[in-house]
Amino acid sequence: MPENELQERIWTALADHPVAMVSLATPEGVKTRPMAGHVDREHHRLLYISHRHTGIIGAALRSPGVSVAISQEDRNFYAALSCAASEENDREWLRRIWTPVADAWFTGGNEDPDATILALTPLEAEIWDGPSSSVLVAFKLAAARLLGRTPSLGVNATVPMR
Repeated sequence: MPENELQERIWTALADHPVAMVSLATPEGVKTRPMAGHVDREHHRLLYISHRHTGIIGAALRSPGVSVAISQEDRNFYAALSCAASEENDREWLRRIWTPVADAWFTGGNEDPDATILALTPLEAEIWDGPSSSVLVAFKLAAARLLGRTPSLGVNATVPMR
């Protein structure tokens, strides 16, 4: 599968599953949290509404590594994206990606001064893409065992995202 197809598969998975695990390297260790995001393909980024006071914005900007992990278990597709972080202060963008769920977290709605956007720009992704049929996986595992080989269960690749 050419890289552009793999890139498309990653962007599609991100759009189909807006909740991802976002991890930051901090002086206290790796911190991971689920976050609901918005895919902004035009500007090549993922946007996450966040509170300024929680510290994730500052931590992400200081972090030597920010990662987004996604999974499509029903398709046996997984990806971990290495990202560059920035803060998006544009209120129009905030209104554009605002959701009823976000409304529950901010008493001032999308005009709440504590509401901001964590923007993550994917730089590289590692993917694992295997057969989605559990019967096929079981067959490949059994065949490999009988033949004394390592099973071939799909693709593991590093994909540049720029």
